[in-house]
Amino acid sequence: MDIKCRKTSCVHNHGYTCRAKEVNIGTHTECDSFNADATKNAEDFSKNMFEADTENYANSRHIRDVRLTCDKSKCLFNKDKRCSANGITVIDEGKGRANCATFISDLD
Repeated sequence: MDIKCRKTSCVHNHGYTCRAKEVNIGTHTECDSFNADATKNAEDFSKNMFEADTENYANSRHIRDVRLTCDKSKCLFNKDKRCSANGITVIDEGKGRANCATFISDLD
């Protein structure tokens, strides 16, 4: 699983890859492990990831390296409070919020 993060002000963000040991997606798709770092003020260049020089992007990280849980019971990828997606992306929603962009509503 690839855990990408566009919340550049997070203490766990390293080259758009999350380095937190545990990540929990809350009931409203918010990333509960987001922790602001006042010294980080990098602009989010990830929107142009495939057009820009990739030297600022860290290698991806496998799910074995992180405990990824999810409280969003109606998500297609939530399997007993564990994320089963091949990868997730956390986006910057502004106003200090970081949300899971991988959420897909489970119609069951």
